[in-house]
Amino acid sequence: MKKQSRVRIGAVVGALVVSLTGFQVQSAHAVTELRFAALAGIDGNFKPVIDQWNAANPDIQVKVETLPGGVGEIVKSLSAAALANTAPDIFNNLDTYNDQLADVGFSEDLVKWFGKGTYPLARSNFNAAFLSSYVPINFPKQVTGLPIAADAIVVFYNKTLFTKAGVPFPKKGWTYDQYLDTCVKISKWGAKQKPQIWGNSAGPGGGGNSIWQAQYNPFLHSVGAFTYDRNSNASAIGSPAAINAFTQLLKPWQNGCIPKYSIVSGKTPPTFQGGQVAMEISVRALLPTYRDGLKAKGQDWDVADMPVIKGSVSPYIIGGGSYGLGMSATSTKKEAAWKFISWFYTTKTGGINTLQASGSLVPPTDDGIANGDWRKLPAPPANVDAFASAIKNSFIAPHLPGQSGTVLDDSIRVAVQEVLLKNVSIAKAFKKAEAAVTASIKKELAA
Repeated sequence: MKKQSRVRIGAVVGALVVSLTGFQVQSAHAVTELRFAALAGIDGNFKPVIDQWNAANPDIQVKVETLPGGVGEIVKSLSAAALANTAPDIFNNLDTYNDQLADVGFSEDLVKWFGKGTYPLARSNFNAAFLSSYVPINFPKQVTGLPIAADAIVVFYNKTLFTKAGVPFPKKGWTYDQYLDTCVKISKWGAKQKPQIWGNSAGPGGGGNSIWQAQYNPFLHSVGAFTYDRNSNASAIGSPAAINAFTQLLKPWQNGCIPKYSIVSGKTPPTFQGGQVAMEISVRALLPTYRDGLKAKGQDWDVADMPVIKGSVSPYIIGGGSYGLGMSATSTKKEAAWKFISWFYTTKTGGINTLQASGSLVPPTDDGIANGDWRKLPAPPANVDAFASAIKNSFIAPHLPGQSGTVLDDSIRVAVQEVLLKNVSIAKAFKKAEAAVTASIKKELAA
């Protein structure tokens, strides 16, 4: 089934190439237009990169589009675009949906492009752990995306709000219980402020309707639970250990630390960058947004290490991952697309250095992580070591076969909603979620 879907898309590519060959020959001096689908929330980060490229390459112009907000919506949107022959040439791939796109044949295998072009690339250009997210389970010889950033979660915190609330700043080595206590104290103080202020947000960018995988995956790992086990081909998000982990993760949603579910899932949730939330567990990709928003409000901020959780199996490790660049398998402009992608990763003049200079990423290379210019940027944040430490101790999200990743996302979101909106017990909600994910895994492997 999977092979057939890839063949069908390949056949479409062949037909398109044949039909457009004459046009390309007759229009040697025409401008090639590339469509780049970027992740919502960080699409603005790419504006200076695209401007830089377009100014230097008048013959190949890139136009940015914005992908839908959720993982499931992104996968459905891109898959539908491929079937309609309207897929973007370049897109922001993501560690959590790379396998899903590769499985339906959406993503071009970039291995065949390594070593080609003005700026040849190879596997060795990237940190192995972050590159591994773009090697699909079902196609282990392929690489269907290249990481843009080496990312791991840290706690962004508003120093101005902490000071006004009379709450001490987070310290290295603080525990999860101390984090919860800090969050509640700020929320109690914030309830008396106008507008109201909360201790923490529901997720990066303020809005959220579920628990973020960068939080639950390492927490589950530390207590011996898992989203997917390749030996049993099952999920254990409903196991007793996992229930305990999700109980801890849901506390901020239930004790007033995070705004009510109806608020965070609304159109205008309180945001960290808006000065309405004192802490946000997030990644460096959103740093420019935070910096610009809080500067406009005259508020100071910094970052802290994630709180320590001593798991029963292993110490808590930090949720890590990346977003990347991929090429559509149905693109008829692959050479031009690869020219852009390979240029992007040149460290001196490429787009990745432009993003690093803006503060939005740590390069996904061993040298970039250790010695990148991101370490020398002016504060805030001053505590740049928090990013380095998080990356060093990061736990990369496990791969799930085929479309099971979407089922996992959907099932956990539904479980969170049942607990918060319907008062279903955490055990019952996540047992149901576990059954749905395990059934999806087995269905995928049997196909």
